[in-house]
Amino acid sequence: MAVFNKNTLTQVSGFDNQIIAGELVYNQKTFWNLSLANNGTPLDLTGTTIDAQIIRRKLSNVKDTRYGLSFDISDYTPTPTPVTLSIVNLNEANGFFTLVIDETAWDLVANDPDLDIAYINGAGYSGRIKISFPASGSNPANDLIIFLLFIVRSDAIVNN
Repeated sequence: MAVFNKNTLTQVSGFDNQIIAGELVYNQKTFWNLSLANNGTPLDLTGTTIDAQIIRRKLSNVKDTRYGLSFDISDYTPTPTPVTLSIVNLNEANGFFTLVIDETAWDLVANDPDLDIAYINGAGYSGRIKISFPASGSNPANDLIIFLLFIVRSDAIVNN
């Protein structure tokens, strides 16, 4: 999996925010098991709403630098529809869930010109996992955001 330059990650998530970033192959099925804790104690997700979405982005100036992949990211034109990612295996009491990327995420990008094997920049996606906590006692409602950033490339088998 690619390592991203810290400045590139900061473009998407800011300085202190959590981010899941990686390089994927078109039509790849993958998942991330996420376990949330506060000082080692599982974060109770009871009553939360969890959703995740990614949206197509334009990548330019992709370079493999000494400190990881560096690139510029901007809005894609025309504005695409966000893709909802699956959240499964939710264990609220133990602060655990799985984020899934599968064929439902890739149906929208078949035959994308940025997936041509000769195209250096690849197809970019950014997004977020949003965990919405309800108000509880004196604590107001709040959201936990985990940013997402992916470069998707062709393996030249499915998309040429």
